[in-house]
Order: sequence, then C-alpha cells, then structure tokens
Amino acid sequence: MRKMAISISLICLLGVGGLAFPQPTVGVTMSIVSVTAYHHCPGSKGITSSGRRVKVGMIALSRDLERNLNMDFGDRVLLHGMGVFEFQDRMAPRWNKKADIYLSNQSKARNFGVKRYVVLVKLV
Repeated sequence: MRKMAISISLICLLGVGGLAFPQPTVGVTMSIVSVTAYHHCPGSKGITSSGRRVKVGMIALSRDLERNLNMDFGDRVLLHGMGVFEFQDRMAPRWNKKADIYLSNQSKARNFGVKRYVVLVKLV
C-alpha cells in the first residue's frame, strides 16, 4: 500500500513538474544564404511565381530554401542587416541557398552585387 502511494505521488510530481517548465511556443527557422538583387527586363511583364506583379520588398528564394524553411507565398523573411521581405517568387532549380531581392531599377540591382553569409530568418 505504501509503495503504491509513493508511486502515485511520484507520478503526480512528474506531471506537475512537466507543467512548471515553460514549453517553447515559437521555433526559429533560419539559414545562411547568398543574396543578390534583380530587376525585371523591360520586355517582360514582371510577374512573380505567385502571380503577383513584382515590387520593392519582394524576395525570390531558391527552391531548397523554400522547402527547408517550409515557406509559402506571402510569408515574410528577415535578411539580417537588410530588412524584411515578402516571399513571392522562386528561383530556377539550379540555385541553392540563395535569395534574390527585387530592386526598383536595373542599375541599383547591378550595384547591389552579391552579399554572402547573410542570415535569413523566417518570421512567424
């Protein structure tokens, strides 16, 4: 009888102990990427993979990032030191660990160059 009472007390304590420790509610998904910039060609319509017109503040991600970060069109990402961008476009299958931000004109996109080892964080 005494062993059963001790067992029940132990189970109750473990149950209460499990509630006392805070459980994580938000996971951070991030990746290290290379970032370039793009501007649509004058002859193109400037339509993204999601079907929206391109505009400043949009980002295209390589397909591996889209898959690994579980991204859906419209999700927002933070590029450390660059700001928050909305995922609306995807890149060609040949690219890996790469992000492409849309800029307002071609000269700005060319001058942007390549930024390596930028932390990309999915915002929830």
